[in-house]
Amino acid sequence: MKKKDIIFIIGLCIVIGAIYFIYQLTQDKKGGIIEIHYHDEIIETIDISKNQTYTFEGDYGEFHLEVQDHQYRAVNVDCPNHDCEKVGWVKEGSSKSIICVPNQIYVVQANVEAQY
Repeated sequence: MKKKDIIFIIGLCIVIGAIYFIYQLTQDKKGGIIEIHYHDEIIETIDISKNQTYTFEGDYGEFHLEVQDHQYRAVNVDCPNHDCEKVGWVKEGSSKSIICVPNQIYVVQANVEAQY
């Protein structure tokens, strides 16, 4: 291998690394926001980079949403079947939604269509 070939390969690796780094920076800025809908209206938007538990009042009772490590789940929800809790953790960037029919509350990531 010639010296020019080695320099070219090193330069190419640097360019690829820089492109990957820029891509990762832009990915961190996308997503990370979820919308809480009650009766088809957005009642709150939440940044899922902040660990916290939120409480919302629904038609049947309280709906608790736990946010931790860029993911979220329904916990301790006042409803008869707890199907929304069975969804489990939803990761950032997922197209999954959490729907609590008795409370008329659903949670979806911003700019992502809900899957019913």
